[in-house]
Amino acid sequence: MTDTLRMPVTVAARKGVSAIAAEAATHRVVLTNHGRPVAVVDSAERLDEDVRTLREAARLVTEAFAGQATDSHPAKLSLDEVCGRLGLDVETVRAKSVARLNA
Repeated sequence: MTDTLRMPVTVAARKGVSAIAAEAATHRVVLTNHGRPVAVVDSAERLDEDVRTLREAARLVTEAFAGQATDSHPAKLSLDEVCGRLGLDVETVRAKSVARLNA
C-alpha cells in the first residue's frame, strides 16, 4: 500500500486544491481536524485499484463459502422440497417457469 500523508485541514486550505491533488498523485492524503481524520484525497487510479481488489476479494469469499455450503449439503433437493422449505406453492413456481420459457 502507498504511504499516507496526514495533513490538518487548515494546512490543506493554505496549500490549495491543486497542491493537495498533486500530493494525492503520489500518496493518499488524510485530512485531519484536531488530529481526527475527516476526509481522504486519493488518486483515481488507486481508488479504481482498491475497488478491483475489493470486488475480487468478495468474489473469492463468495466462492469459498459457496463451496463450503455445497460440501456440507451435497444432497440435491427436488423442486417440491425447495418450495416446501421456502413456503412457496410448487404449482405456481412451475407455472411461472413455463411462462418464462415460452416468453
